[in-house]
Amino acid sequence: MKESSRSVLGYKKLKIPYVIQSKTDEPKGLAIMLPGIGYTVKSPLFHFSSGAFLNKEYDVLHVIYPYPSTDYEDFSFEEITSALIHDVSTVLNEVIDHTIYKSYYVIGKSFGTMAIPTVLDMLPIPNTKAIWLTPRLIDAPVFETLKTCKQDSLCVIGDKDPFYDAKKMDHIILNPSIECMIPTDANHALEVDQDILTSIDTVRSVIKSIDDFITLKNGVLNHEL
Repeated sequence: MKESSRSVLGYKKLKIPYVIQSKTDEPKGLAIMLPGIGYTVKSPLFHFSSGAFLNKEYDVLHVIYPYPSTDYEDFSFEEITSALIHDVSTVLNEVIDHTIYKSYYVIGKSFGTMAIPTVLDMLPIPNTKAIWLTPRLIDAPVFETLKTCKQDSLCVIGDKDPFYDAKKMDHIILNPSIECMIPTDANHALEVDQDILTSIDTVRSVIKSIDDFITLKNGVLNHEL
């Protein structure tokens, strides 16, 4: 596997690192990984989903935003959110300007899902899919995009997640473009409190759903089903 580490100057000229992983010289597309603040690209959901995309000959883009650092300690949550959207857009523009991809997936976890609406606006609708992991349903753009987006999407949130809202999920489920997965008793980490083995099974089922979603929604691979 090849790995290229780079950076851009983001919000307030602060450095935003990113990494592109690749297993082929002719990738089928690009998977854009937007982690949470505390849930990094090295955490299980991103580690294994990155592997799923690499195995299907997609390049993987990890945006490594440094918001827990002291550079951001005086930022309000609203300004951190503005920085996220600005920084993700800047990284994506840099990557797209230098490479032509035919297919895109954007995968966000929690805080990272707040940048998905902007990313979906930047990319061609027919060639873009989204995976929302524990989305912040309290964020209006996130909820409205989940209700109305036309891009094929997978939404995963546990019923014990503090951002879970049954009434909002009832609206999201009505969107024909979205497949929803609501693991029973799963918290914000998509794990079950005080139950390690069930937590492992839950994470495994989420990764399988992601892998199935990539395969079923990727026209290039449909002939293999």
